[in-house]
Amino acid sequence: MKVFLVDDEKGIVTGLKTIIERFIPECEVVGAAYNGLEGYQLIRKKQPDIVITDIRMPQADGLDMIRMLKEEDCRAEFILLSGYAEFEYARKGLQLGARFYINKPVEEEELRSCVCQVMELVRADRAKLQEVDELKQEVYNRIQEDALRDILDTGSDQSELMGELLRIAQIPMEAIRFVCIMLEFDGSTDSLKEVGFQPIFRQIDIALGQYRKVYRFRYSVAQIAVVIAHGSIIDYEALVRTMNRLKEAIYRELELSITVGVGTVQEQAMGISQSFEEARNALSYKVIKGAHAVIPFSDIMNMTSRSHTVPEEVIAKLEAALDNMDEIGCVNVIREIFRGMEAEPSMSPADLQLKCLHILLSSIRKMSFQQLQQTEFLGRNILSLEGISRFRTLEYLEEWMVQVIRGILVFKLEHNIPKKKDMITEIKEYVQMHYNEPISLADLAARFYISPFYLSQVFKQKTGETYLNYLIQIRIDKAKTLLERTDLKIYEICQQVGYSDPQHFTRMFEKLTGCRPREYRKNLPSV
Repeated sequence: MKVFLVDDEKGIVTGLKTIIERFIPECEVVGAAYNGLEGYQLIRKKQPDIVITDIRMPQADGLDMIRMLKEEDCRAEFILLSGYAEFEYARKGLQLGARFYINKPVEEEELRSCVCQVMELVRADRAKLQEVDELKQEVYNRIQEDALRDILDTGSDQSELMGELLRIAQIPMEAIRFVCIMLEFDGSTDSLKEVGFQPIFRQIDIALGQYRKVYRFRYSVAQIAVVIAHGSIIDYEALVRTMNRLKEAIYRELELSITVGVGTVQEQAMGISQSFEEARNALSYKVIKGAHAVIPFSDIMNMTSRSHTVPEEVIAKLEAALDNMDEIGCVNVIREIFRGMEAEPSMSPADLQLKCLHILLSSIRKMSFQQLQQTEFLGRNILSLEGISRFRTLEYLEEWMVQVIRGILVFKLEHNIPKKKDMITEIKEYVQMHYNEPISLADLAARFYISPFYLSQVFKQKTGETYLNYLIQIRIDKAKTLLERTDLKIYEICQQVGYSDPQHFTRMFEKLTGCRPREYRKNLPSV
């Protein structure tokens, strides 16, 4: 505890210092002054916790000094000394916030008692300030995490919205390179619940400490999203090696197995969502690469570029049949695909295997992490290169693929996964009812047993806009209704429509309506 002494008599200063050093070891005398003006200047510099000061001094007395310091928001506690036992001085001192008033000559025990009591007050004040700071940090972290989640889930074509979200998340936009990473925990999440996310975040911070800014947060039940912002070139191969070391460190220190998807490096902040989509897409190749792997997006691009991909309209037919639990329809699509393979005599065995992988990935790309974790059927026994490599002829490979698709249908039946003839309509209805809750794309995907990557793609395809833009429009429409029909304050409306940051709500409202909420209400026609 730092103590500063102010008195125009040097002998008193020396005596006070001796008493404090001898009898109050918790305190350190960090300085002394011999008039009020000098005390004011040095206290501002030293920032002590406790100031013991005389009242009657030249240039500026103790009360004037305290008044000047309080005007500058000095947080020190004051103990007054005076040879004048006058109530008026004591009263003025107490009005200025002094805790104690001691008459000279100072008694050892009285000084010690006063200082100890003031130390307790300082500790209590510090605890309150720390609690307030922690609460402020918690609110800020939540606002920043919400903004980061929205940045990852919005499209790169939404420049105005992206700029607003980057500002809230405090992500720099100029002269910075970005890359996104997705970590997914393998196996049961029970051990993850025991460990918690903070030790994992610490490992991430250690591993990626060389980069200018690293933003990491829990994206879904068993996934962590990471955004790296760096002021110079990001060596992609070095980053992949770093993620391999991080993966091993998490397994070694926390006994948790993770798989990592790494997006490509982007030159502008507008590319963050693209890099994240790539990281999610790379992670979906976990079924090929296996668990406990680091999968760069560049690797899967090389893989798919070598394969003869199946036309998207054929894949759409297969997905529709799977959605409707139509076994005959699924088998017919597989037969159609293999008849097409027969017409491509240049295909090698490796090409055939890669084409089957494309079919398999397309068949499960809708499925959520929770579904894939529930059974080994879709993991080790089927979705692996070893399984496909056993079949070297088209005939055997075709029958194996039919059995795989039938296995997926059986899995969906066993886990009561319903038909989804119009999944987007169901999702939109759900959002209409729960718009005021923190429903991220990842939360929505988990609820509807669908992968976030697939949901983001199909939502925009079916509606013409991103999920985030759809949610924002609903929230602002609801806010307009509340402004029109209630007397709620702006911050209350902000909370009721699902925003935690009133400033962000105001900017989103102005972006969609052309005016601020207060102006909107003011311009309503009088009834």
